[in-house]
Amino acid sequence: MQDPIEAFFAGYPPEVQAISRALRAMVQRAMPQANEILFAKQNHIAYSFSKSRNDTISYICPLKDYARLGFMYGTSLADPHRMLIGEGKRLRHVKVRTIEEASNPALQYLVEAAWADALTHMKKRQKT
Repeated sequence: MQDPIEAFFAGYPPEVQAISRALRAMVQRAMPQANEILFAKQNHIAYSFSKSRNDTISYICPLKDYARLGFMYGTSLADPHRMLIGEGKRLRHVKVRTIEEASNPALQYLVEAAWADALTHMKKRQKT
């Protein structure tokens, strides 16, 4: 049986598939306890504490020319390499245009920081 996420990636150009796979592997290494949820109709894979969209920490969104690595609470992340873009109240993302960019250690740093930040939020939520 084919992995549904691999089937989802198959609808994109080969370079975007490779970028998305590299990002997926990196996120899985950086957040091994996270739930991986495919939201094909919304065009992304979410990484979450639970099966709920409300607990999403980060996401991968393949597009025509690049893949987006997003962070639901990106405004609270330290970003020493100034990779995060966006203008919303919380959400930030990185446009990953090449496989080399997908291998940038600064991306893994952001994912690890997002996981640590989310753990803090979850502990506070559980106390209330």
